[in-house]
Amino acid sequence: PMQSTTVPRRPAAALAAGVTVAVGAGVGYAIWRSRRQQARSLSISGILPSRRPVQVRILYGTTTGTSKSWAQHVAAELNRDAGSVDSRSVVQVEDLATFVFDDLLTKPRSDQGPQVLLILMSTDTDGALPPSSAHFGTLLEDHMHDERVSKDALSHLSFAVLGFGSSVYEATGHYCTAAARVDRALSSLSGFRLLSLHRVSDTEDGAAQVLPWIAGAKQIIADLAQGRKPAIAAPKAPSLPLEQQGADGSDDESETSSTTATDNEQPTAGAEDVEELAEGCSSQNLASSSTPKEMVTAKHRAQLTKEGYKIIGSHSAVKLCRWTKHQLRGRGGCYKHSFYGITSYQCMEATPSLACANKCVFCWRHHKNPVGTEWKWKMDPPDEIVAEGIEQHQKMIRECRGIPGVQKERLDEAMTVRHCALSLVGEPIMYPRINEFLADLHSRKISSFLVTNAQFPEAIRNLVPVTQLYVSVDAGTKEALKAVDRPLFSDFWERYLDSLRALGEKGQRTVYRLTLVKDHNMADAADYARLVALGKPDFIEIKSVTFCGESKASSLSLGNVPWHEEVKTFASTMLGHESLSEEYEMACEHQHSCIVLLAHRRFHGEDGRWHTWIDYDRFHELVAEGRPFDATEYSAPTPDWALWGSKEAGFDPKDKRHFHNRTKRRAAAGLLSETQLRQYPVNPAEA
Repeated sequence: PMQSTTVPRRPAAALAAGVTVAVGAGVGYAIWRSRRQQARSLSISGILPSRRPVQVRILYGTTTGTSKSWAQHVAAELNRDAGSVDSRSVVQVEDLATFVFDDLLTKPRSDQGPQVLLILMSTDTDGALPPSSAHFGTLLEDHMHDERVSKDALSHLSFAVLGFGSSVYEATGHYCTAAARVDRALSSLSGFRLLSLHRVSDTEDGAAQVLPWIAGAKQIIADLAQGRKPAIAAPKAPSLPLEQQGADGSDDESETSSTTATDNEQPTAGAEDVEELAEGCSSQNLASSSTPKEMVTAKHRAQLTKEGYKIIGSHSAVKLCRWTKHQLRGRGGCYKHSFYGITSYQCMEATPSLACANKCVFCWRHHKNPVGTEWKWKMDPPDEIVAEGIEQHQKMIRECRGIPGVQKERLDEAMTVRHCALSLVGEPIMYPRINEFLADLHSRKISSFLVTNAQFPEAIRNLVPVTQLYVSVDAGTKEALKAVDRPLFSDFWERYLDSLRALGEKGQRTVYRLTLVKDHNMADAADYARLVALGKPDFIEIKSVTFCGESKASSLSLGNVPWHEEVKTFASTMLGHESLSEEYEMACEHQHSCIVLLAHRRFHGEDGRWHTWIDYDRFHELVAEGRPFDATEYSAPTPDWALWGSKEAGFDPKDKRHFHNRTKRRAAAGLLSETQLRQYPVNPAEA
């Protein structure tokens, strides 16, 4: 009986045990499956539920170095903030010019933490990616459209994009469009957007715009490092392909340049780790939005001051020209001295508006100044600008006393300003009170040489008489102008042509100013010749671009600088088109500056002499009379040494040509080529 009672219990116990095991296994499997699904779901967004090191890769595409500098700053912030990045985490900074694209496609191992991609992207001409990053953009686009590439190829990545550009290009549809394209492309390949695309404009203080974005990125990375799911910006659906996004300003992105880490919470930039940069922000950011802001930001002021500019008020400046110092030392004057008879050491180089509507490739200020298409800043009174400008100029003249070779008589005379070259930087006629500014100069018997960039035709028409009015004619075709001047206006070509017509309506002396840049705007002299009929200028200056050293803002090199002989050849060729030789002739040259002057035949007087010089006293008399007058009423004879083909080649014989010791040594050693020697009036070795 004992045996019969115990035998049937074993199957029951076994069954019960089996059921327990099965249930346990089922529950375990369910839990495992649930966690696996949760982990998979979280991993799609690059977020893992456990504490793991975050792999942060910071990529930058740069044109002038701005995005590179900020990329390095972001890395420094992440590395030194123990609360943001796990000690095991890795922060890498890489240039997109050398970045291996396939690295983006490599998914992390199971034991690796989340991958975060921060891209800082600058904008090039027409909203394109910087040339150094173009290959990256092409590969990204290819992967978007390649059917063989999975649409979740980047699902293992979380990303945020910071764009650098200029808000003045927003009207043309090119405001940070390079960054917008990258942002959309990453999302289209299932990358998870951690922060909305943020645009940084060079018209504002960079720190005030970038620091909140950095704060948001740091918070998200800190959450990831702690194994928490951060509050993140909702991803935007991909739409247009790369070549169509942003090209016409119609990429209707739902983000509004927000720097928020979530849709409801905005990060702050008050942390100690960003305090130093925050101090560089202009106080204007705290002012009411209804109050006009100052044109010159703290960054602009620091950069321009470092380069020798004396900032006047909030939007003007003066700087001492090198030719002023040259002539003070008896080493020759500038080309205006040769062509028009100014005294270089009595000329003040100034501007009432540091802002410009172009970003010319040959800008000798390397784009340190603001940009804009209209006046939107605080405005200083013209009389104060002129008065302080003269005062600052005189201070700089006094500082020349200790320069070896300065002639005391000239130094004393230099304290009296007689000429003002409004060609320092920026666009002078953007200043709404430019006519009052000019009137103040003329009341002080200071002549005016005003250069405009041919984008404000109505402002040209509204100008009061100027001693000599210039229009920069930088290209002969629409395509070339767009490439060389990089204008902000979408209707830049129409404005350009209308500005030339407006110049033709002026009664006083007018000049076309051509700046020649090899491989940029010297292709066809005939194109320039066709433009002459629009403005009918009194004079046409044709000069070589001035090379001011290498700059991140320009790709120009010495190879882009034409020789004086090449400038002369171009001028001769231009005269051969559109029957220009019937109205214009070669009048003057200044070999030292690589520039020649074509003058209208009406300035070739009955005495058989050229009259390109200016009678400045007579000009001021005519302005005071208040009646209409024309350019011939204040012309004066040109000296023989300034004429085309003279042995002096435009160098005033009262001064002595100075050659650098290095040039003398090279000439004496026979290291200068025949082409180089032809650029000098005499052999430097014999000077």
